[in-house]
Amino acid sequence: MANLKDIRRRIKSVKNTQKITQAMRMVAAAKVKKAEMRVKTARPYGQELRSVFTQVYNEIKHHVGELEGTRYAELLSPKPIKNIGIVVISSDRGLCGGFNSNVIRQMFRLEEALKEKGLTPKFYLVGRKVSTAFSSYSESSSLGSMVDMTASPSHHDANLISETLTQAFLKGEIDSIEILSTHFQSMISYKIQMTPVLPVKGLIEEYMPEIRSDQGYVTTDIEQKTPEGNIRPELLLEPSSAKTLDILIPMYLSNAIYTLLLESSASELAARMTAMANATNNASDMLDKLTVQYNKARQASITQEILEVVGGAEAAS
Repeated sequence: MANLKDIRRRIKSVKNTQKITQAMRMVAAAKVKKAEMRVKTARPYGQELRSVFTQVYNEIKHHVGELEGTRYAELLSPKPIKNIGIVVISSDRGLCGGFNSNVIRQMFRLEEALKEKGLTPKFYLVGRKVSTAFSSYSESSSLGSMVDMTASPSHHDANLISETLTQAFLKGEIDSIEILSTHFQSMISYKIQMTPVLPVKGLIEEYMPEIRSDQGYVTTDIEQKTPEGNIRPELLLEPSSAKTLDILIPMYLSNAIYTLLLESSASELAARMTAMANATNNASDMLDKLTVQYNKARQASITQEILEVVGGAEAAS
């Protein structure tokens, strides 16, 4: 049995750790409410923008040859998909339970599944954790990375990622853009999903159906009739289709990335809050066990001293 000094040292260490985890839980709880509000505020605008983009896409995707004067026409041109650009979003810090490990595990599963199908995945990595894991264990190509921003993502960060992916697409380095990220559901849960960005209908869902998007992201063409059965009116683009695309596509790409950055940030904070709450509870349980152990050791020490006194007295008599 450990001596009293060792047990007291362990109790002090666990109490100090508990104070840290409790403080981290409270900080995460304060931040996750703000992150949740940002997500809920961004979702309606993002959904409407995706709807508008899909309507424009369905209207002009068969007339790409008419889009002279825009550098984005190539983004809408049908082409065989061989090189898939995948943005993977994790966090920069740990202590958030299985948040990062779940995303990294799905990334490697996806990489293996695509290679088995004869496709070439190329990754853009957001977050220090996934960047470190990728550089250590993956042999696939990297389109770039961004770190030290996942705690508070901004439109500027999304624009930088969007521009990098667009340039890679226009140069022929990738044939599609998909995003692997987490979707915030509640304070205690999140979901890993794959979101197709370009082309509008992604291919990843054919290989990894369990992580396909199901939160309303556009994955197929809009029907030509409304739910009420009325014929959809003709869509007119002014001043021209080319100028409309020059404005709409950067907005669409950047907003899709920005929304998912917010989703990931909120999921990370919720995971950290839960992990720190569990750690605090585990510390309390450990303190209870150590206290019982300390009392038993102290009682045994006192009993031993009494026996020694009694034995000495009997020997002296």
